[in-house]
Amino acid sequence: MPVFIVGSALVACGGSKPAPAVNPSTPSADTLKVNVAPSVPELTPIPEPSETHEQKVFLDNAVDRYSYALGVDFGRALSNINVPVKLDVLMDAMRDVLDSSREILMTDSQSEAALQDLLNQMQMQKDIDEAAAARKALSDQASFLAKNAQDPRVWVTKKGVQYIMLKEGTGIKPKATDKVQVHYVGTLLNGTEFDNSVKRGAPMEFAVTSVIEGWQDLLLEMKVGEKVKAWIPSALAYGEAGAPPSIPPNSLLVFEVELLQVFPAK
Repeated sequence: MPVFIVGSALVACGGSKPAPAVNPSTPSADTLKVNVAPSVPELTPIPEPSETHEQKVFLDNAVDRYSYALGVDFGRALSNINVPVKLDVLMDAMRDVLDSSREILMTDSQSEAALQDLLNQMQMQKDIDEAAAARKALSDQASFLAKNAQDPRVWVTKKGVQYIMLKEGTGIKPKATDKVQVHYVGTLLNGTEFDNSVKRGAPMEFAVTSVIEGWQDLLLEMKVGEKVKAWIPSALAYGEAGAPPSIPPNSLLVFEVELLQVFPAK
């Protein structure tokens, strides 16, 4: 579905669920290539340092410092690998490479095959973790909405958007054929902000039918001058797919919306 992004514009074109666009942050890498040791039948996790671990490195010269810095950099790269790695085997492989008197136990093609296996395992684990997170998000939002609906201040639209009034409006209500001008702040249920027209200093204008279903449902209930806090279920927003990287799958979206103007269809 083509989406016209102006700043963090809400405007979309075509499709049954046009949606507010978001400013994507720097994407995280799906895979990470790391030179690791030969594959082994059973892998064990990198051991956590114990509380009694004795620091044996003294960083009192340049060689120690840049050697330690290289280790920190490599360790941080390894920390992104979400599958087991045998640290002692990995260290042996590094010694095999750096010490010409030692034998490297794998050919280049064998190493490439082993690294591809690592990437495949990382992707499989990533898929498992994301599926679990999506199921949890769906359960969390169901629990939240059920509890939130008990608040006497909360109104519920016909399609299930929940909202409370922050400021009453006195103007007209928009129709589905109209355009509107709004200010809004969008966050996830945990408070993570993904869009904010107020910070940009410019309200957004768009056709009522050009945004996600939950927004359409909400706007048709509002009057000009009204400001609300709304909770939009994922089924009325980005659903199971989410809107990576800012909006995970099955995300309940929280918006503060102020309806500034309505531009009736001619």
